[in-house]
Amino acid sequence: MGCRLPGIAKVLSERQMDEALDRAEQALQRIERALAARQSGSDRDEELRAKVREVVEELDVLIREAAA
Repeated sequence: MGCRLPGIAKVLSERQMDEALDRAEQALQRIERALAARQSGSDRDEELRAKVREVVEELDVLIREAAA
């Protein structure tokens, strides 16, 4: 197994290095899932904002009509 970090290879066994790389990969996957969930949440937030804008516009129209 070629290692780009030879200093670490001297300290860790191949098994330990594989386990460390597996944990790093799992951490990256959790980060990617969290980012995807966050982006989905922002999409939902934007949908909610659009609905609120529509309702406020409708209320503005009703208020203007009532005031006229």
